[in-house]
Amino acid sequence: MSKLLLNQLAGTNMAYNRFSFDYFLDSMQRLGIRNIELYGCSTHLHPYDGGDPIPLVRKKLRDAGLRVVSMMPEQNVYPVNLAAAEKAVREHTVEVYKWFIQAAAELGAHQMLLCPGRPYRDRPLSEGYKYSIDSVLRLLDTARDAGVVLCYETLRIGESTLTANLRDTCRVVEELNDPYLACCVDTVPVYCAGERTEDYFAALGKKIHHFHLNDGAPDGHLIWGDGTQNLDEHLNALRKHGYSRYITMEMAAAKYKADPEPYYRRNIEVLKAHFDGGTLDCSDGWEVAE
Repeated sequence: MSKLLLNQLAGTNMAYNRFSFDYFLDSMQRLGIRNIELYGCSTHLHPYDGGDPIPLVRKKLRDAGLRVVSMMPEQNVYPVNLAAAEKAVREHTVEVYKWFIQAAAELGAHQMLLCPGRPYRDRPLSEGYKYSIDSVLRLLDTARDAGVVLCYETLRIGESTLTANLRDTCRVVEELNDPYLACCVDTVPVYCAGERTEDYFAALGKKIHHFHLNDGAPDGHLIWGDGTQNLDEHLNALRKHGYSRYITMEMAAAKYKADPEPYYRRNIEVLKAHFDGGTLDCSDGWEVAE
């Protein structure tokens, strides 16, 4: 079995979206985190804010000594939807995501998370599936040109009916069969579907390019210890399959957003006891796979 080291861990600004971007960067420095999955939201980084924010964000990240390892545009709250029945909404969504693909490339990230979209629940699922696949195909053209892999993420059934379990995810990956389409596995949807991380690695193998390691009860995107999931069950699956890429601590529950830093600190302390060594600041020289 391979080892899991602390410099595979990444923080994200998702729980900090009610704070300034500068505060988030300072908090990551205080916590010793150096890898960032950048959550694309207003006003941290989003085309809705106007202008070209990327050069300033890039400078701030460089000055803070932080590295963007993955881009995660907001895809479930804002008015964007790859599977929308309305063509204008789909067109708008594709353009927003193209912007984020380019932003990922300019910030040095080689991947961007992609959610399937949310079709109407009173319409045939096949309709929403077709719209989603057509939208993803358009984005793959931009992703190839930019050198950014799209990591298709399984969601909870409450978030989307399109990709809420392993079977749904495998269907998309097999149908599109594109080297620029990989997967992100999140432990919360895995548990909500009554599945295991091991199931995903057994079926998808090296197609898994990113991982969200969250506790839940079974859902909730909680820090470890606030939920009921089995942390070691997830970690042992990662070890067994030689996972050497990044792992985001995506705590997102509302109760954390008033003051995220203490919760991040607690989460890191729990993970330190279950990982196999290393340091958050990458000072041991070990390289995470791209």
